[in-house]
Formats: sequence, structure tokens, C-alpha cells
Amino acid sequence: MKFPSLLFLACLVPLIAAQGAEISHGPILGRPGNDTMSVWARTSEPSTFIVRYGTNPENLDDEATLAEPTTLDNDCTGIVTLDGLQAGTRYYYEVSTPDTLYLPIQGNFRTWKKSEEVTDETLNPEGLFNFKFEFACGNNPKPEGGAGYAMRVYDILNERHREEVDFAILNGDWLYEQKREYRPDEWAHQVKIAPDALPFTVSTMPNIVGCWENYKIFLDRAENLSEWHRHVPTFYTADDHELVNDIYGSGETGFKNRRAVVRDVATAAWFDYLAWANPTEYPREAHIGRAQLEAGSDVLTDPNSDF
Repeated sequence: MKFPSLLFLACLVPLIAAQGAEISHGPILGRPGNDTMSVWARTSEPSTFIVRYGTNPENLDDEATLAEPTTLDNDCTGIVTLDGLQAGTRYYYEVSTPDTLYLPIQGNFRTWKKSEEVTDETLNPEGLFNFKFEFACGNNPKPEGGAGYAMRVYDILNERHREEVDFAILNGDWLYEQKREYRPDEWAHQVKIAPDALPFTVSTMPNIVGCWENYKIFLDRAENLSEWHRHVPTFYTADDHELVNDIYGSGETGFKNRRAVVRDVATAAWFDYLAWANPTEYPREAHIGRAQLEAGSDVLTDPNSDF
């Protein structure tokens, strides 16, 4: 009886190895408008992902695909923007990788109203309309009995307010520093690469993998938090805990403090996971470089930087 069992396991291993990428975190909604919405997701390894959407949940007949595969330099995160949407309309969507072995992850959202569509020469000549938003600060999870973490406020938000608000504002402290000690070799195992094959971002700023892991563990621990972000587009403010607790100081000469040193590393991770959702005019990522300084010189040289 043992022989057939061994045969079965031998056949199963290649199937597991061939499964490919899946959506590991997200989707998260951002950059809302009256005719647009952006959808963020993270894949378990470099891959494209597909957003299928429509006004009928039973017929998602529109489709948008990530233009370029996600990369290890950004922890396999990517953004798909949906354009040409109808104003003031509820849309349903699902996100999946091209690998059909994994079920798509679903959500819905409502586009903003459009002033021109509610303008009336007599009753509303200025095209004014009402909107609702949710405002909060801080996502500090509390352990329950030493096992698990709870963000019960998101149970209430999902149950009572998710369908009625047009957007949310999280005014800082989306996370609190955890898993910052995560090592590059652990991250390499997570994304299925050799420890000596680290991308430029990680080899240059090895501490960024702990910052990335900090976001992932919050999304993993609180399904209700993830559910909220699948349905409600949010604008984010960076406060101290996005970077490090009670951060102060900058990079001035002679100032040696981990709070100042880690700031740029954590900011790069913040762009990868949340800051993309804000309609910023400045570049949506931190600049990373590797410079040289010769003895007796006060000039840093980075041939790959172009300002």
C-alpha cells in the first residue's frame, strides 16, 4: 500500500513547482476620480496581473493588464489604472495573475460624481454635489490574549460605511514598526531567488526588506483592513511610524542617528506600498544610488545619477 502513495507524491511535486505567481497582497484602490481609478497589487514573484471590471458583477467585460511585469526592485508591486469610467457609478472588479490556478480577488468601488452631470441652470447652476469621506489616524493593532491581532474598527467601517463613502484619508501611522529585522536572505527565499541574486534596491539598501515586510504583515494580520482597501480608495499621509518612531533630524554632517539614516529607506518602501495612491506631481519613487568618495575629496560621484 505504500508504493502507490509514493508514486502520487512524485507526481505532485512538479505540479506545485509549476504553479507560478499569485496575488499575495492587495488589491488596494487609489487615485480616484470621476472617470478613473487605480488598482495596486503585489505578486508573489515577478509577473503581470489583470484587472477585469464592469458595472455588472456577473459580467466583467472590460480588462486592463499591468503594462510591465512587477520587479524585485519594488518588491513585486504594481499599479493598473482604469480610465474612461462613468461618473458616479458603482464598478465591480477582480484581480488575478495570468496563471489560472489561482482564484481572482474581488472588490468594488464607486467613481466620483461629475459636476457637469448635476448642473441645472435654475436649481444648481454651479454644479455642486455632496460627498462623504472617512478620516482616521493610526492603525495600531492590539494583541488578543497573546494570539492574533485585532483592528475591530474595520469591522464597523466595512459593515456600516464602506458603501457610502467616496474616499478615505489615513492621516499617518498606517503601520507601526514590526518585522523591521527581516533579513535579505529571508526575503530572497520569499520571492524564490538565490541569496546572492539580490536586486539593486536590496543590495544597496538591505534594510528595505524589513520595511516592505512591515506593510505585508499588517495586510496579512487584518483581513478586515485588506477588505476595506479593496473597496475604498484612500489618500495617505506619512507620519513617524511609516519611517521610524519619533523620527527627527536629517542628513546633516556629523549627525549620526538611525532615525535620520533609515528615513530615506523607509520612504522608498512607503512609495511602493501606499504613497502611489496620492495624486502627487513629484516623482513617485525615491532615488537610489551608489556613490564613490576619493580620499582628500569632498565630492560624491555617482555616474548613474542624472538630476
